[in-house]
Parts: sequence; structure tokens; C-alpha cells
Amino acid sequence: MYFRLALRNVRKSYKDFLIYFLTLAFSVCLFYMFNSFQEQQAVMEVSQSQMEMIKILVYTMKYLSIFIAIVLAFLILYANNFLIRRRKKELGLYMLLGMPKNKISRVLVYETFIIGILSLFTGMLIGIFLSQILTSVTANLFEVSLDYHFIYSNNATILTIFSFSIIFFIVMLFNTFILNRYKLIDLVRAEHIIEHMHIKKVYLSFTLFILSLAILAFTYHKALYEKSLILSFDHLPTIILCGSIGTFLFFMSLAGFLITIIKRSHTIYLKNLNIFILNQINAKINSNYISMSIVCIMLLISIGALSTGWNMNATINKSIRNVTPFDYSLSLQYPWGKHPKQMNNEQFQAVIDKLGINDDPNIQETRITSMYMTKLQSDVHSFSKYVSDKELRNLINTNELNTSILVVPLSDFNYVLEKTGNSKLHLKSNETYLYTTMALFDQAVSDILAAHPTIQLYNTPLTIINDTYEAVSMYTSSNIGYDTFVFIIQDELIPSDALPYVKAWNVELKDPTKETAFDQMVNQKLHAKSAKHYPFQGRSAQIVKEANKGMSVIFTYIGLYLGIVFMIASAIILALQQLSQANDNKKHYAILTKIGTDQKMLNRSIFLQISIYFLLPLLLALLHSFIGIQVVNELVLLFGKSDILIPSFYTACIITLIYGSYFAITYIGYKNILRS
Repeated sequence: MYFRLALRNVRKSYKDFLIYFLTLAFSVCLFYMFNSFQEQQAVMEVSQSQMEMIKILVYTMKYLSIFIAIVLAFLILYANNFLIRRRKKELGLYMLLGMPKNKISRVLVYETFIIGILSLFTGMLIGIFLSQILTSVTANLFEVSLDYHFIYSNNATILTIFSFSIIFFIVMLFNTFILNRYKLIDLVRAEHIIEHMHIKKVYLSFTLFILSLAILAFTYHKALYEKSLILSFDHLPTIILCGSIGTFLFFMSLAGFLITIIKRSHTIYLKNLNIFILNQINAKINSNYISMSIVCIMLLISIGALSTGWNMNATINKSIRNVTPFDYSLSLQYPWGKHPKQMNNEQFQAVIDKLGINDDPNIQETRITSMYMTKLQSDVHSFSKYVSDKELRNLINTNELNTSILVVPLSDFNYVLEKTGNSKLHLKSNETYLYTTMALFDQAVSDILAAHPTIQLYNTPLTIINDTYEAVSMYTSSNIGYDTFVFIIQDELIPSDALPYVKAWNVELKDPTKETAFDQMVNQKLHAKSAKHYPFQGRSAQIVKEANKGMSVIFTYIGLYLGIVFMIASAIILALQQLSQANDNKKHYAILTKIGTDQKMLNRSIFLQISIYFLLPLLLALLHSFIGIQVVNELVLLFGKSDILIPSFYTACIITLIYGSYFAITYIGYKNILRS
């Protein structure tokens, strides 16, 4: 009997349960999708290194899913609590009719079970379907071929069912606990509870509002102009704490003086139903300022995660092309292990020949490139004085990042330029060309280039001639953005006793698809007795690309997973609050209808009310994100130059799709509740 009653309740109130059901189904779908990567590799033609990256991705998603499950548990409990509060009168009627609390609890348990089974089944079906698309996306991100056939993940299914079963069980316990706390009078008179202003004095609200703006301004200044955050997180707790307090005070104070300010403009306040709309919004902000503050912070996390994930992907992929100019490079960094003596190109070639790796039939061309260490003979302070950024200037002066000043022969530099499809560089004997591969120092180098100073290198005064620069890697390496300052000078200006920094034997292969086989052959030879005292580092372009591609994919999926979950959590909280208010406002809209308000005006008031309520936390979160993303981009610079435009576009699309969908569902649901 009680199960039939629960089933009838779900059928009768399917519109009330719709947004709750959709959220559960979508959460199940996401959970399954992002835990199905292990089976995806079965349809992708991946190498051994790519397989290792996929394993890392699988473990990362599993551990991240624990955190996501906790977030979803709180979200589902919050949504469930709103549904219970909305049904207080119904539950009170059950008690008036003589139904014991334990029987009412049983009905709620059955309802949770029915909705849980339906949402789990629906979400799994959608997840299995969308995981096929995600497989294609993953293959595209890894740039591998796809031998597609239908895939199904047992592990993801078991993990999803287990996680959500626990969540639904907690919901059942929560419903039983919350019902036992309610008294009959509370349930019957639920609609008559009046929300009171938390801050009644307008001047106090205005003071808190100004204080919130001051705290947020301080936080933004700390984040933007205290650039030590780039290298240490000393200021991060202060920024998070102040930002959270400022956000909380903003929404807490807003309701206290919002209407007072707008009342001064009779044109706006007295137009159409604006009096009613503003009072509704004011009351809702007043009662939900804590949850709106939390929603704003969650939206900040969502926007930041999505934008940073896409940005890291684009930045790493761009940097890969810069650090792989050759099919294979075998580099040796000074000092050479147990052979600390300097080594010229002929001696280095002799070591290569002795290893027996120079006679492989797949070799098309080889070239040794060199980089030399030097110290500016002029004071480093006179070199850094052109840098406008105080923090970067301090980094150069204090050598906090082990700032390297390197010299490259013009002939080697032009050889790499030709290989990468660029024009040759021409220098006079008194000229030099400056660049950096470390994107973090891009602004510093640009400032120095604008001044065109004259510096001393190897006892020779040289003028920096370039206005812009091309970041060039002199050999294939796994290090992204490692060289701080690199000067190009004519070969004859470099003395024979110049201290070498690194020498690299660079190889172009006839068949680049056999890079892995060539790399394995070199590694075998390097283990020979003749090479054991030399700390060689061999890197093939293919392995470097695969490793960095894997890292970029991991960053992308972490950003997507976190971003989408927090976006859904934010939207569902706002949606449930509005739908709950719709039920409370039935009598108000009924009065408006009786006094002659047409349906078009009522719909407009609903639309404006929901729009303002959804936009307030989103706009403040966008402002927070604008500041936060700039700070994060300074950290992204460690991986290369970043372009925030495309990641911002992708993020905006996801916000529009998810946030906009919940807004539309809320608007339609609100009208349906009023009609009923």
C-alpha cells in the first residue's frame, strides 16, 4: 500500500520532481563518462607511453570522483531538503489523518528509491551513449587513430551504482531524521512562516555594502599587483579569505538597501509590476544570502576550472611544437659527468661515433648545436633596469629562478630557423639578438628590446637589434620554457675556451614513424661501457609530444569535470530556490490575476525575477573570474605563452548551455506551478 502511495505521489508530482530527476540523471551520466577512460584505450591505436598517460588519467579521474561524489551528495541532499520543505503541508495532512511518522518515512523512502532507480537507469543510458562521443574526443586530443566499436565500462558502471546507492541511502536516512524533527503545527502552518529582514537599518546595510566593495577591491589588488603569488602561495589564504568575506557581505547587505535605492527612481519603481518583482527579489536575497554567496564562489570555481583546463591544453600543445624542432636529439649538459673538461664539436662527434649510433640507415641528416654559458660583464642591475614589472626585476636581480644567460652561435640558430620554416637572421659583428623560451619573462624581454641597450658579451660591446623575437629551441627537449635569456651572436665572437652549457646531436630521420625504434636503439647503445660516464639525455619528438599531449588531456578533463559539476550545482540551487518560491507565491499571483493583470505582464514579471536572481551571482563570479584567471595565467606561463580568447569562448558556451538550460527549465516550471 505504501509503495503504491509513493508511486502515485511521484506520478502526480512529476513536474515537481522533474528538475530534481534531471539533475540526478545528469550527475550519474557525468560520473559514468569520466570514469570510463580505461575501456576507451581498447579502440584507440596508442603507443606504450600514451597507454601510461591514459592509466594516469584513469587514476586521476577515480580520485577526483571521490571529491565529486561528496559534492554531489551535498547537492542532492540540498535539493531533497527543498522538496521536503515544499511538501510540509502534504506531510502535515498525512499526520492529521492519523498516519504515524514511521509510515510517512516509509513513503518518503519508497519515493527516493523510485526516483533513484529511474535517474540511475536514465543517467547510465545517456552516459553510455555520450561516452562513445567522449572516446572520439579523447582520440582527437591524443591525436591517435580510432578503430571504433561500441564500448561499455563495467568498472565505471559498478563505481557509479555503488557511489549513488550510498548517496540515495544517505538521503533516505536524512528524510527520516528530518521528518522526526518536525511537529504537526510546523507542517500545517508552513505557508504562514514570514521571512524577516536580517538587517533592518538601511544605513547599516549601505555601510556593509561599501565595506564589501572595499574588501573585494583589496583582494583584487592583492591578486593582481602582488605578483609573488606566481612563485609562492603566501598570499593565497588571504586572497581566498578576503574574497569569501567580501562576497558574503555583498549579498548580505544588498537586500537591505536595494529597494531603497531603486525607490528613488519613480520611473523604474512604479513601472508595470516592478514594485512586486523587486520586493520578491529583495525577500529572496534576504533569506538566501548565504546560499547565494556559496553559489557565487562555486561559479567562480566552475569558470576558473573550465577556462584553465582549456587554456592549459592550448598552451601545452603550442609549446610542444616549439620544443621539438628535430626528430631526435641526444643532449649533454655541462659538466659531462666524470669528464668535466670542455668539449668542442669535433670531440663531441667523436663520442657519438664511438657509441656507434651514427650509422643507422634511417638517419637522413645530423647536426650538432651548442649553447654556451656566460655572465654579463656589466652589472646585472643595469641590465634589469629596463624591466617595468617590479617582481620580474627582483627575480632577475636576486636570481631566484636560477636565471640563465646563454649564448648561441648564429650558424646554429639559423640552421634551426631553416628547419622550422623561418627566415635566416643576419647580424653584424657589433649586434646581438635576444629572446627567451620562458613565457614568464616575455614582458621583461619585451621591455629590454624596446630600449635596445648595449651589453658586454665576451669582452665585446653588442647592441640588441630586434624589436620582437621568435622563441627557438636549439634541440628536442621535454623541458618547456627553460631558457631565460638567450643571445645570438656571430660564431667568431665566441672564444674557444667559452664555457659550454649544452651540446646536442640532432637527427632528422628518413622515416619519422620509426622514431621509437631509433630511440630504443640509442638507449641500448648508451648503456654500453663507453657511454656510462656521460649523462646523455635522449629525446625523440614523438615521445615528447605523446607525454605532453597526455598531460594536456589530463588538465582538460579535470577542468571539464570540475567545471561542469560545480556549474550544475550552482544552477540547481538557484533553480530550486525559485521553484520553492513559486509555490509560496501562488496566492500573490492569484490576487494579481483577480485585479486584472494580464498573463503577458505576469510572465514578464516571472522572467525578470528569475533572470535577476540567476544573474546576480553569475555577474559577481565573472568579475572574480576575470581577476582570478589573470593570476592563474601567470602560472600557465611556466608552460608557455597562453591565449585566453578561445578557452573563454569554450567556457562561455558551456555556461550558456548548462546555466541557460536550468534557467529555461526554472522559468517553465515556475509558470507551471502557478497554473496548477
